[in-house]
Amino acid sequence: MRVFRQIIVVGVGAAITFSNAAQSASAQTPAQPQDSSALSNQLELGQNVRSTSNTAPESTSAPEQSIALNQPTSESQQQGGAKIASTASTGPEQASKPKQAAPASPSTLSQAGSTPLRGLEPTDAQQPSPSRPNNLPVPSSPVPILRGTPNESFPPLAPRGILDTNPPASLEPNPNPLLFPTNPEDVRIEQTESITLQQAIDLARRNSQVLQIAGQQVEQTRAALREQQAALYPDLNFQMDASRSMTAGGELGVRRLQRQLNSRANGTGQPAPQADPNFGSNSLNSTLQLSYNLDLFGGRRATIRAAEEQLRLRELDVERQAEQLRFDTAEAYYNLQNADGQVAIRQASVRNAEQSLRDAEALERAGVGTRFAVLQAQANLANEVQQLSVARRDQRVAQRRLAEILNISQSANLTAADPVEQAGSWRLSLEESIVQAFRNRPELEQQLVQRDISKQQRRAIQAGRLPQVSVSAAYNVLGQDPDDPNPFAARGWADGYSVRANLTWSLFDGGAANARAQQRNAEITIAESRFDQLRNQVRREVEQAYFGLESSFENIETSEAGVLQSREALRLARLRFQAGVGTQTDVIQAETDLTRAERNRLSAIVTYNLGLSSLQRAVSNLPTNNLSDAP
Repeated sequence: MRVFRQIIVVGVGAAITFSNAAQSASAQTPAQPQDSSALSNQLELGQNVRSTSNTAPESTSAPEQSIALNQPTSESQQQGGAKIASTASTGPEQASKPKQAAPASPSTLSQAGSTPLRGLEPTDAQQPSPSRPNNLPVPSSPVPILRGTPNESFPPLAPRGILDTNPPASLEPNPNPLLFPTNPEDVRIEQTESITLQQAIDLARRNSQVLQIAGQQVEQTRAALREQQAALYPDLNFQMDASRSMTAGGELGVRRLQRQLNSRANGTGQPAPQADPNFGSNSLNSTLQLSYNLDLFGGRRATIRAAEEQLRLRELDVERQAEQLRFDTAEAYYNLQNADGQVAIRQASVRNAEQSLRDAEALERAGVGTRFAVLQAQANLANEVQQLSVARRDQRVAQRRLAEILNISQSANLTAADPVEQAGSWRLSLEESIVQAFRNRPELEQQLVQRDISKQQRRAIQAGRLPQVSVSAAYNVLGQDPDDPNPFAARGWADGYSVRANLTWSLFDGGAANARAQQRNAEITIAESRFDQLRNQVRREVEQAYFGLESSFENIETSEAGVLQSREALRLARLRFQAGVGTQTDVIQAETDLTRAERNRLSAIVTYNLGLSSLQRAVSNLPTNNLSDAP
């Protein structure tokens, strides 16, 4: 009886195994035969996720080395995901050091959905080296830099300050910035576009309201500078007055004279003569005046210099905001890739849980399983379905966050076209990165410019306390044509001129000028203190990003090994359970371990890319190191 029970167990396990193999073989192409247990654990994330690792032994079979897993694509994967694939390294150096990414051409960048962010072809500096099996991703002595830039994976700058990546025209926002949707149809998602990281950065630079506002502030400050520069030239004013006047005093005088004549005539009995009427007067007066402030003590020059420094401050702020926008865009893009990957991993976990439930139900029907094992599998499946729902929610939120940063059309949505892979390598040492950051960060130069602005304002205030001399000259033309027919009345045209020199000296103002100068002195001290503070902050940001990049790279290699080990453990646990010598709890634990290992690998790659982007932001303004090249 005992032997008969063992035969039944082995037979049921073999039937389940062959059934799984048949299902996998039916979905598999003939050109790619694989082991059925490996196929049941494969993971598809939409596009390839590549990383280099030498942790897998050379004797490992092809299905166990492959991390590019081919499961049916679900609805959320069609919206945009990332397919994780791992390539076995050809040497220790290739695995321990991130490969240098080659720049992509504009033509390849325009192919959304099919172009990886960066290729990982080996370079001459990354050939296998048996003497250095475990190099860190950032060597202490950097490799010679190509094209004058320390990081080949940084998106190249194109003429006109934008990237020629040709993003889809359907993503362009409405040109009316005051658009206010009032109907649900106006905000309904009608299309989903897949874009690369470089296209995302391009769209951000074109559409960002932050950069548009910063650009207008630069133009505003440039106009203010031109206003101050106008003081270098004299003021020329022309004034003309045309008038016709008939004075009330003249009319009263005529009435007074008429009364006198009437009074004299009453005494003589003769009629009174008529007094001369009140005649009007027509006049035309024109004046041309030229005035100029001599600026003996440099107050005007100091004001102009302060306006120039203010313009420089605005330009540096555009630079800072452009760098921050690039980092925010890359961060949102990598977070979207991570959300896509989490959805795919949870989908694979649901498939694994469904497979375990089918195995438990088959064993129960054969009489060799328990109802408890079926309930365990059902509870595990329900939990995985719930986690998948949460992952899809995070994916939708990540998509809308990227759409918000890029300011695209209200009816469009985005998915990530780039594969989830290591974005590149950092080729500077820590010390060189810190020095490069000190040279490049616009925030540091902004504090120096702010100090210079305060110095020039203080100089202008001090000059205002000294004597101010201005000169002016005026030329006047006057024409009069009175109504009085008297040939001796004043009429005709005449001209004249005047020359003036004006000296103004503020002898006492109650200490107002000294108070304003002290305010500027305080601003100078504040700017210097902030420079010191920002310098320490920049160093901390560089060191934090640098150390995080090292740690993330090491985690990639570790997580690769963890995925291979967890997959093999799940395969063995499932075989043991099908053979009746294992428990359902072992299978569920192995599935949980595999899901965690795959999530760790995805997190390690995404964290590495975020760390590289953070290090680029901390050093800032790559690759040209020219602060004037603002987009």
